Amino acid sequence: MKKRFKSIDLLRGLHIFLMVFLHLCDWWLVFEAYWFKDLIHIIFEPIGATGFLFISGVSAALSYKSNLLKLKDSSELNRKTIKNIYFLRAVILLMIALLYNVLLAFRFGDISDIWSWNVLQTIAISLILVWPFLKTSKLVRIFIGIILLLINELLLAFLRNFEGVFNLYGILFHILYNPLNQFTIISFFTMFLFGTVIGDFVFDITLLDDEKERKIMVRNNFLIGILILGGILVPIGVLFQFPTFISRNTFPSFIYSIGVILVIFSLLISIEEFQLIRTKKNYNIMLFFSYYSFTIYLGHNLLYFLFLDRLNTVSFWIPIIITMSSLTILLRTMFIKVGPKLSLKTGINVLSFIIATKINRNKKY
Repeated sequence: MKKRFKSIDLLRGLHIFLMVFLHLCDWWLVFEAYWFKDLIHIIFEPIGATGFLFISGVSAALSYKSNLLKLKDSSELNRKTIKNIYFLRAVILLMIALLYNVLLAFRFGDISDIWSWNVLQTIAISLILVWPFLKTSKLVRIFIGIILLLINELLLAFLRNFEGVFNLYGILFHILYNPLNQFTIISFFTMFLFGTVIGDFVFDITLLDDEKERKIMVRNNFLIGILILGGILVPIGVLFQFPTFISRNTFPSFIYSIGVILVIFSLLISIEEFQLIRTKKNYNIMLFFSYYSFTIYLGHNLLYFLFLDRLNTVSFWIPIIITMSSLTILLRTMFIKVGPKLSLKTGINVLSFIIATKINRNKKY
């Protein structure tokens, strides 16, 4: 991969920024401010929650394709090693996600939440599930994604009747949908899968050395094709079974979210490629949130009790501005002073590479 689009880091950073903001709204606002929580979620959840799985799929496809290119230039790498690195990364991430669930389950006294779809667990399982699809065509993945969304709609409608019931269907509901307001696997794996499709488009563009040819491809694929598709999906999601699009884990909500994400992503890629907005710096504040995304996800839970259920819609803003600004300054300092040492994502990648290469060397002997 020759060119790296900063828009991907920008969008991932925006997702994690909004995820923290939404969690603080849920934690700190009093019950009477439920209307404000709902409004914030309607506006930002398609970008924060759904978008994070989508951009993770984009990154997974880019990583897979770029690693295949490295095969030609490296004596240490082979297809088996690349596969081992990929799955080791997913397994390590899954172990961290389950440990996170164990700590929360014991903290809040509900052992059943040891299996709970936090974002790390969903990304880890999605990485494992998507592997056989990375070699398939874009159309195949789009078709499978649509089928999965429909299956999720039908399956959830059936299994929801058995929530909390100790039988086969109740257990299946717990495995697939616990808790329902989090990153449940079928629907959010679909977002991940769709992300890999866009990742393939991006990768094809990065291989082009000719700037004029690359701009034409960006214009045709993103500024025209994907942008128009996203613009069509947004009103379909809103109008189909209106106002169901505001309810999480429904077919209209995912159609709406996909549309919003495609529009934003297409605009960011186009703005960057055509340099409609120029920046002197190679990074911005969203890069810090992108670089430490997994670290932030785990660490921001320390803010849970700071103003738990104590703030109204007026008193909320000063603490939230101070908190988010302080977090940004902390991340910038970490980025400059220690770099990848505190990045969980980088640590997982390095550890996976070390283990996989050692396995490969041992097999040679």
